[in-house]
Amino acid sequence: MGNQAYIFILSVFGGMLLVFIYDIFRIKRKAFKTNNLVTYLEDILYWIIAAGVMFGIVYFSNDGEIRGFLFLGIFLGAVIYMLLLSKVIMTIALKCIEILGKVFRIIWKIAIYPFNILFKIILIPAKFIKKIVLKLCRNTRRIGRIRKVKMSFEKKIFRNARKKI
Repeated sequence: MGNQAYIFILSVFGGMLLVFIYDIFRIKRKAFKTNNLVTYLEDILYWIIAAGVMFGIVYFSNDGEIRGFLFLGIFLGAVIYMLLLSKVIMTIALKCIEILGKVFRIIWKIAIYPFNILFKIILIPAKFIKKIVLKLCRNTRRIGRIRKVKMSFEKKIFRNARKKI
């Protein structure tokens, strides 16, 4: 009888562990948006992990013997966890991720600040060079148009001269 109670308690903890693992996947999905393919792969990974966890619990606690109260214990553990702990853990984890995100953004801004200043310093002569290049390009374009007009004019003259011959 004592052994069966021990096995039942382990199955309750196993059910709680399964829902906790699922909560980890839910936290990841809420914190980082993913597409459907990644979600499907995560679901497959979850079920592989869940099967491994339950196999381990059944194998080490009951020598692999499956009994009805194991399923009841898993279900009871999952319900207890969802009612008592799931919302609290989800809220705390998402807040921690949000705070860590803000901290990393601040650190990133501090780390990239010297590069922003360097970029602004380089931008001053780059704007001057850009003006010169654009001016040269406009002149080149204008010269090209003039040459094109001259060539088309010369082409017409050549055609007319060929017709006369």
